[in-house]
Amino acid sequence: MKIITNSPLETFELGKKVGENIKAPISLLIEGSLGSGKTTFIRGVLSYFGYDIVRSPSFLYVYEYKIPEGKIYHLDLYRIEIEDIDKKLNLSEIMDEKSIFLVEWPFKVRNLNFPNSYEVRINVISDTKREFISDFFKFIKI
Repeated sequence: MKIITNSPLETFELGKKVGENIKAPISLLIEGSLGSGKTTFIRGVLSYFGYDIVRSPSFLYVYEYKIPEGKIYHLDLYRIEIEDIDKKLNLSEIMDEKSIFLVEWPFKVRNLNFPNSYEVRINVISDTKREFISDFFKFIKI
């Protein structure tokens, strides 16, 4: 399913709508070029859960957010070397049935079995316009 957003605010609102409909365990594997809106989308998801300040974990690789049902992990794997993933992230320790994973640059962890994974592809159409493609969108009302 495809959804077009016409501004960063619409991208944020799409993320918020996803937040309303996301339930653990689930993983959204978010792909897109630099500046495509991955973090803006994730900010929207986390805003639904009451988080107003969301930074990309570019240098720390993962941020953890507590929610009533468990935890949300926001991973940004852009700067991590593939061979360092297990050593630096300890993913096997944080994967459980009460977690939601929002993963930027997921191609680096294709061999890992994230729970209930859905790819979210972001294509840049123009400076402000984005195309979001995901099978997960069939579960939300836009």
